[in-house]
Amino acid sequence: MALHKKEEVICLELGDKDGLQVSYGNQAGILEDWGQMEDAMGLLKKQEAICLELGDQDGLQRSYGNQAMFLVKQGQLTQALPLFQECESICIALGLKRDLGYCYGQWSNLEAARYHRVAQKQKLQQALALFTELNMPRERDRAQSELDQLNSAEPPAKS
Repeated sequence: MALHKKEEVICLELGDKDGLQVSYGNQAGILEDWGQMEDAMGLLKKQEAICLELGDQDGLQRSYGNQAMFLVKQGQLTQALPLFQECESICIALGLKRDLGYCYGQWSNLEAARYHRVAQKQKLQQALALFTELNMPRERDRAQSELDQLNSAEPPAKS
């Protein structure tokens, strides 16, 4: 964190807004690990503002995805949904399949928290398809494992 703080100062001195927004995102991740969710969200909001100012859609989708995850962890599910939708929209527009897969994987956690099992399964299937297409075995296997767990928890279909 100390190095990211130094990085932040350098970016401010140089007027490097792109570097600054990346630094804020990295700092937010550390603050999340430390359990300082409010401070982390504040940095993600700063990152969002810079990305909007710069027209950086890739950075913006990352900020939205991280904000949405934080909100889910805090139980603020209603606020998280539009952020996932924005993240999805940007990823599709920019053709960012890898990030779209991550978006869907994280979005499935929102659907699980909302007890929307069908939507949760759909998001996991979308993530699985993208990770399979992109040959991302670790992510593919994680999505498959979550789908398997979800399917094993469902009652058997009536014949």
